[in-house]
Amino acid sequence: MDVDYSISKANIPSFRKILVPDDGKEISNKALSYAIYISNLSGAEIVILRVIGDVDKLGDTSVKVSQDGTTMKNNKKDLRRNVEGELVDAMEEKIRKCTQAGSKNKISYQIKTGSTQEEIVKECEQTKYDLIVMATSRLDSWMRSLFSETRKTISNINIPVLIVQ
Repeated sequence: MDVDYSISKANIPSFRKILVPDDGKEISNKALSYAIYISNLSGAEIVILRVIGDVDKLGDTSVKVSQDGTTMKNNKKDLRRNVEGELVDAMEEKIRKCTQAGSKNKISYQIKTGSTQEEIVKECEQTKYDLIVMATSRLDSWMRSLFSETRKTISNINIPVLIVQ
């Protein structure tokens, strides 16, 4: 199968949905700032994905909450008790800051448990994203970069990734 990489109108990408993995560290905010800029240019929706690595703490849960306050609960009756509080407040505050910073389009977030890499890959398989904007801290050596979570993640997905350092 021949792939057409020519520069033409047909090959100019459009963005409708952008995924931004967020680990709660400051560097994630930098990736989110880039996503807001791209979203404002393209009209794309932004989905912030927070993955909680300590599965034993929350069990098999996931939650999706968007700006309009709609919450969809899965897998656990007492999910609100487990996830509400600091984490949900932090995510909602992040969305407020995005709006204050000039974000013009819909922003929602999801909280999942498990391996960050696996959850990002699963999310990309389940939902059609046009772009992922990920943050990574500078790596000291080639060896660390080879085995970094970011590298493992992008090798398992088939959509464009913008890596912000």
